[in-house]
Amino acid sequence: MPWEKTAADRERDKATYGDPEYRRNRPLAMQRAGGQCEHHDNGRRCGSTDHVSVDHITPVSQGGTHHLDNLSVKCARHHRQKTAQEGRGYRRKGPRPPRKDPPVEPRTQW
Repeated sequence: MPWEKTAADRERDKATYGDPEYRRNRPLAMQRAGGQCEHHDNGRRCGSTDHVSVDHITPVSQGGTHHLDNLSVKCARHHRQKTAQEGRGYRRKGPRPPRKDPPVEPRTQW
């Protein structure tokens, strides 16, 4: 179950992704990559076009900028891998919030 964004999360996203430098450089990064994943593994470029997105190499939460040199195009698979390695960047730490509906008790077999 994914985290639900708080008002603070939405404000941070608005400040990050609404930034004029990011909005200017995002299409340039996509154009540079030709709409393909720029992830390299063993000297080979992934090149996938599966749900590509622009990613910050050094996350903004860790001091990264919106400069074109800090933007990379990643497919969904490689973006998830990178995010997991980063420890989810700014994500909240600690226990997950309780589920909204408690799980249903399994029925016992007779």
